[in-house]
Amino acid sequence: MFKQKLTSVVNNVDGAIGCLLIGFDGIPIDSVYKDEELPQMSAVAIELSNLLDKFRRLQIYDVGEVNEVSITAGSITALAKVVAEEYLLILALTAEGDVNRGQTMLRLISPFVEREMR
Repeated sequence: MFKQKLTSVVNNVDGAIGCLLIGFDGIPIDSVYKDEELPQMSAVAIELSNLLDKFRRLQIYDVGEVNEVSITAGSITALAKVVAEEYLLILALTAEGDVNRGQTMLRLISPFVEREMR
């Protein structure tokens, strides 16, 4: 169901490695990779979901809502966007990847994902 949208992100962002939809519980919903699946991406996705879940719990301290985050580890940058309050879109990019375009593409597909997840 989400493959088409995830594929459009991977195909339209320079340096994209893969795009995933994952729940805050760490369970992957769907994923698309440019070439081959990277096993470490699942681990990174789970850790990002844990990190963002901790930020969500900080809202009780009036820190504010966290909607997007990016993390660079080694030569890979991971962009994460919260969708439908319980899910994350995660885009993995190479060091030369177009981060701004990646953020834009995640923002563009997030309304579709939110509609489908409700």
